[in-house]
Amino acid sequence: MSIRFLCCYGLLASCLFADVSTWSGSSQIRFDGTSTLHDWGGKVSAQPFKAQVTMNGDKPQRIVSTVTVKAAEMVTEEAKRDENMRKAMKVADHPLIVGKIDAKFSEVAAAGTPTKLPIELNLLGTPQNVTGTISNWKLSGNKATFDLDFPVSMKASGISVPTVLIFIRVGDGVKVHASVTLTRN
Repeated sequence: MSIRFLCCYGLLASCLFADVSTWSGSSQIRFDGTSTLHDWGGKVSAQPFKAQVTMNGDKPQRIVSTVTVKAAEMVTEEAKRDENMRKAMKVADHPLIVGKIDAKFSEVAAAGTPTKLPIELNLLGTPQNVTGTISNWKLSGNKATFDLDFPVSMKASGISVPTVLIFIRVGDGVKVHASVTLTRN
């Protein structure tokens, strides 16, 4: 009987002391790939987004968010490459890239510092699970900043880039780096 009471009390206490708040988010994203001719890269900003963050005191417990990128806004600073990238990504049919996050901080934290973040990435209308690596985590008052890195396989994402001049091929892996800022509303 007393064990049930303690369990119920613990559950009730965690609900009472947990604070779910909305944080406004922004992210600057860089993507880098390779080809047999040269490395290439580009950038894009995520659309402003909201994150629901559950806090227990000053410790984050859970984060839930959906981050959207307009694929047509991705740029490599080379017009012809940008045109080919948009064709390969079928931007007219799939204008948005969406990342969904729903993670307990105990799943993404190690020794008090977040290190891994599971993401459901929807690219070309196909969801896939990727794991991001978080670094440079800083939480100060109502502002959190961190860097997030994760790989994307073009083949697994359904992106097909044609070979140029028979021998110039684009590598399958793209490295994505996002600098993220969250501000409590």
